[in-house]
Formats: sequence, C-alpha cells, structure tokens
Amino acid sequence: MNLQPCAGNSTGNKYALQFVQESKEELMKRKEEARHRINPIPLSAQEVSDNFFPPEIDMPKRPEWDFNISKEILEAREHKYFAEYLKNIEKVNGLSYFELNLETWRQLWRVLEMSDILLIIVDIRYPVLTFPPYLYAYVTKDLGKNMILVLNKIDLAPAALVVAWREYFKIRYPDLHVLMFTSFPTYNLRDPNREEKGLKSRRMKGKLKMAAEGAQKLLDTCEQIVGDEVDLSSWRDKIREELESEQSLDELNRSENIVRLDKGDTDFYCHERYKNGILTIGCIGTPNVGKSSLMNALMGKKVVSVSRTPGHTKHFQTIFLTKTVRLCDCPGLVFPSTVPKQFQILMGSFPIAQVKEPYTTVKFLAERLDLPRVLNIRHQEGDSTWSAMDICDGWAAKRSYLTARTARFDCYRSANSILRMALDGKICIYAYPVGWSVDKDKWEKHPDIQMVQWIQARGQVSDCKYKTTIVSTSDEEESSEQVSSAEEGASASQDEEQQPDKMCNSRNSETSSEDDSDLPTVANRFTALTAAK
Repeated sequence: MNLQPCAGNSTGNKYALQFVQESKEELMKRKEEARHRINPIPLSAQEVSDNFFPPEIDMPKRPEWDFNISKEILEAREHKYFAEYLKNIEKVNGLSYFELNLETWRQLWRVLEMSDILLIIVDIRYPVLTFPPYLYAYVTKDLGKNMILVLNKIDLAPAALVVAWREYFKIRYPDLHVLMFTSFPTYNLRDPNREEKGLKSRRMKGKLKMAAEGAQKLLDTCEQIVGDEVDLSSWRDKIREELESEQSLDELNRSENIVRLDKGDTDFYCHERYKNGILTIGCIGTPNVGKSSLMNALMGKKVVSVSRTPGHTKHFQTIFLTKTVRLCDCPGLVFPSTVPKQFQILMGSFPIAQVKEPYTTVKFLAERLDLPRVLNIRHQEGDSTWSAMDICDGWAAKRSYLTARTARFDCYRSANSILRMALDGKICIYAYPVGWSVDKDKWEKHPDIQMVQWIQARGQVSDCKYKTTIVSTSDEEESSEQVSSAEEGASASQDEEQQPDKMCNSRNSETSSEDDSDLPTVANRFTALTAAK
C-alpha cells in the first residue's frame, strides 16, 4: 500500500496513494473461497486486544538532526533510514498493508515535533485496531508529551461497549486521557417548546450544540494538563457562545484566523513548549476515523474538507481554534500491524474502490453478522445454506444490480454496496475487548452507561415511533424478538414510511444514498436494516 511514487509521476502528486498489484491466482483463490459455506464465528472468538501490534513491529521515527546539517543531508538520511526500516519490517510474518510513502511519514514527524498535546482519534467500532501501542510509548516516554485518546463515532456502538473500551484503555495505558465523542448524535430534531420548520436547520443546530459539549470535555482535559501556563479563557468563551447560540453551523459567523499549510512543511523545527502562549494540539489517526469531522466540530464550522476516500487529507494543516489554541491536522496514515486485510477494508484503511476481490470481505462480515436477515434478502436458489456469493446475488436481486451485456447479477457492484454500508455505519460489526462475552452484563449495568447515552443523545427522540436498534454480532443471540417487533411496526405503518420527512435522524442522512433508498423510513438506519419491507 502507498508505494513510493516514481520520480516521473505525471500527476506530480507525491502523496498519491498507490497499491500493490495482486496476482490473478490470488484473486481467483479468494473468489473461490467466497463460494464456500459461511460458518458463524462465536462472540468469544471476536474478542481482540493489542496483539495485532507485536513487539517486533515499530513505527518509523525521524533520524536525529541538528541545525548544523543541511536540509539535503537530512533528507538523504531519512531516505536511507526509511529504506532500511522497510527492509527490516518485511521480515515480520502476517504484516498488513501500511503506509509506505516517506512523505506522509514526514508529515507525522512534523506534527509530533510541533504539538504540545497529541490527540489520537479512533473509531469506536475498531479502537484497539487503530491505536498502535508503540505510538503511545513514543509520545509519552520518548517525547515526554501528553496524549488524549478520543473514542469517536460512539453513536455507532452500544453504550456498554463504549464503556468497556474506555475502561480497557484506562487500565492498559495509565498515562492516557480518554474522551468520547460523536459528530452525529441521535438527537431529537424536534424541540417540543418551539414550532420550528426545516429538518436540516434543526439537525445543524443540534450538531453545533453536541460539538460544543464535546469540545467542553476536551477543554477540561487540556486545562488539567497545561494548568496556568496557557490562557484558555477564549476557548471557553467560544464554547459558551455555541452552547447558547440559536444559530446553526452554517449561520454562525467566525472571525478566527485559519492558516493552512498547503505544502508539506518538513523543515527543521525545534519544539518549545507553549511557544508564545499558544497551545498546539496535534490530531493523529488512521484514515476514516473522523479526524477532519472532529476538527470541524471543534471549530464550529467546516474548515477541513471531509471525504469517504481514505487518505483524503494529504498534508498536515494548522488551524487556529482561538488566538491561544491551534489544531494541527496530520494526514491519516495506516500504521504497521498484522490487522487482517478484511478488517482494514471495513475500517476504511484500504479504499473499497481499490478492492479487486471484495467477496471474502463480505464473507468476513457475514461470519460475524447474520447478513441475510439484516439485509432481508432471499436465497436465489431457494437453499438454506449461504455463501458470500449467495449474499451478493441476493442483494443484487433486491437492488436490481445487473450487468450491462448479459443482464446477470452484478455481484461485484453488490459486494461493494454492502461494504460501503458497513463503512458508513449502516451495518455494524465490532472488535470486542477480551472478556466481553463473559462480562457483557456487567458493562450493561455500569453506572456510566447513562452518561454515554447522553453523549450519544439517545432516548431523547420523542416523536419517533421506532427505538434505536443497532444490528451487531452481540445482538445475534437475542435480537430475533427485536426484529419481529420492527417487522410488525414496519407493516403497521407503511403509510408513514412513505414520507421521507418523517425520518428522525441517522448518520449521513442529509443525503440519501442509493443503497438504502428502498429501505423503510425509521428512527435510524440500523432499525431500517432489520425492518421487513
């Protein structure tokens, strides 16, 4: 993944993603494997820890330098060091795709050098797979800096699982500050005290208030770290303004100075803590964990472009949140690990558009989730035994995905559609902490459950007929009753389902995608996937 671009690259983009070509034999072998029967994997076998980052794996670190050497000599040293690093790490068995572009690593090195506090963002669905232990050790021990972990997208996970992962990181990494955040809360979009029109307007105002509440938690943590060394009162005033504002994200006028470094700035930089009374917060994470969305939420408006494409942010950018706080956005990069490729595709580390053989990833998903039930599809041969190809055929039949010439089921398009729904959170599988299958009841009774649900803004939807239902592996043993209830509700309210303006809220619901255009309109898309047509 991300091979070093050639010197004569016609695109002129040294940050362009490039991928290793897979042989036809590999592709055919995996495609044949996707025709085999799917055997469900028990919940206990889905529990993971940081064993995907074995001790022999480390991240590339910038070679030592000083101001007595020239930039050319430093770059030569970096090229030599990086070549040796890649040669050594290739010896690791089961190594996954990771960032092979030196230019992108240089961006990370610069962010690590500039920042006073490092903010690492992970997706709550796969937090341990996107949190490299060697990065934590390097930041806290070698650099002596504070690190804050943001469990992002918590609206996509059950509250009990969020609490379990939070406790895992607190115990495993004692010097880590752990926060929870979502840019898409399950908000009640109708204020019972106001007669307000415009679903989009209500949604934008709700997101602004949730962003301000999340920023408040980050501010409190930063104040604990910096103490009186930096004046953060302007940040507190900004948050108070957003909490009290009746405007939306688009309507709120910002006067803060935004500075983007449109060219990779990897020159010499000697870090000075809280230089000029400014706190610099570096944002780090793998692609698709929501770094740019988090920064936009903290800023209160769109200052960083957001895309579904992994690696969309090509170079780091500095953005002044207030006059005394600046954010430094590092490009999303894939750290070295042994995470299976199927997980990397579902996490968004590997672009779905670049996947030549998506069927084994559909199988990987179906082994952890009852996809035929979730998608409400029929076996095209009337069999009760499912394979990944059967699921793709069933979804292609339901969505009318046909090839142009022969009018056969377009399995490739169907598989890509399923994977994109998993990436967008319309279908959810999770990486579970060790002991989850045994301690699940304990986490569901944890006293912090209500606090997590408050951040998710669940239970506040008073005008929606359906309750939030997240389809996941942990629900498999007990979700049949929920599905039946959803089916009854769906059949009893077909007239309501035909009115799109009655949709309460869902992630990315501003623009309807073709993958769920024929699904019932319900409280959110998790319920939609379990509701019968």
